Amino acid sequence: AYQSYSQAASLLQLGKVSSRNPSETELINVLEKMGELQVSMGDQDRAKEHFVQALGLLEEHKQKEQQKQQHNQSDGKKAQEWEFYESHCNLSLYIGQLSLEQEALEAYLRGVTSLEKCIRLVEELKNTSAREGDETMKDNESNSETFLHELKLKLSGAYCNLAELFLTDLCEEESAENDCEQYLEKAFALKDADGEPLVDALQTMASLRLSQQERQLEAVPFILRAYEKHRVGSEALAALVGLQGKQQPSNTAVKEDAMEEDDGEEERAKELVEVEAANNLPEFEFRCQTAKLLLECAGLLKKKRHQSGDALVTTQEEDCISAAISVLGSLLAQNDEVVEIWYLTGCAFAAKTPPLVETALFYLNRSEEMLTDIRNALQQEAQFVGDEEERKELMEQVEMNSAQMQDVQSKIAELAAAHGDDDSMPED
Repeated sequence: AYQSYSQAASLLQLGKVSSRNPSETELINVLEKMGELQVSMGDQDRAKEHFVQALGLLEEHKQKEQQKQQHNQSDGKKAQEWEFYESHCNLSLYIGQLSLEQEALEAYLRGVTSLEKCIRLVEELKNTSAREGDETMKDNESNSETFLHELKLKLSGAYCNLAELFLTDLCEEESAENDCEQYLEKAFALKDADGEPLVDALQTMASLRLSQQERQLEAVPFILRAYEKHRVGSEALAALVGLQGKQQPSNTAVKEDAMEEDDGEEERAKELVEVEAANNLPEFEFRCQTAKLLLECAGLLKKKRHQSGDALVTTQEEDCISAAISVLGSLLAQNDEVVEIWYLTGCAFAAKTPPLVETALFYLNRSEEMLTDIRNALQQEAQFVGDEEERKELMEQVEMNSAQMQDVQSKIAELAAAHGDDDSMPED
């Protein structure tokens, strides 16, 4: 696919497309696709080159169009403008994701500015059409609302990217904490269909609070609210691999009664809701971070429980662990070849009160087996690599693998010792 796009880009640049003049917009679209493919292939440097080239061409194209249409203020021009700002935003955000520190900040800010302008223009077009009684617009009203919602979702994500930048690359900046708070306030102002802030805003706020030593426990309600927004989908996928957060002993009986009373209509409706929720889950990496934050919050609550014995704290701790297990189950259902997910699942069962030692050891032992296989493959590959730089990179991966193995083995030893102390330790 990449080669096909590369050939198309070459032809467009040479002006050899059919019998007509090459289109700058076509070239921009091709370069963007090439960048996306390079990201999927793991070559971030080349991807960034394609996005930067596409952005430069887009801005040049915009200047040319402005010179042609200096006095044209029609709705058609507004439509062209929002299309420009949408493309400009997408490319800028791509570049931001592939950049570091100030370069990332500048790219994200460009993207946010373009996206805010795009939203304003789409709203103006929608309002103008409504005032003039445009029947076409009325027919497409639901589509325009959906499009606006998607743009606001993207804007919330961009604000969160900026906030996360001040939690990571730019955390040493003097105003980092204030800047992070300000961008999250903007993200929180954008509401989802349920009236709540969007899931990425809630999760990023949880990360911020965990980074603030005196406010760490404030992260708990934020991460639980974030989980609630994808709970149904996560639980549906987790059930496929036998992992469910909270146990509901009477659930089977309730289901059977419902099916007898209404011929399964409610059950089928529930299944449809679960399928839709599973199809609309956040990305894999996002949910992996959700699980990590839930487990970190559970650890903080455990310490507080030991200090205070507060029943509410105990309930919140259980909620965080159950939620983490559901999220991790959904990840295993999606891809069971990620070592970290097996390790985190083992940690989650070990964190329960009392620990579910046998279950935790099952997942931890599996992660150890996977790490052993990876180490053997890396060492074998290193023997046949002639290039010194490539061999050095492989050995660095082996060292990283060894560090991960040590973490897993330490956790296994800790749990094995606890299991030996009490063979009768209950399992749910």
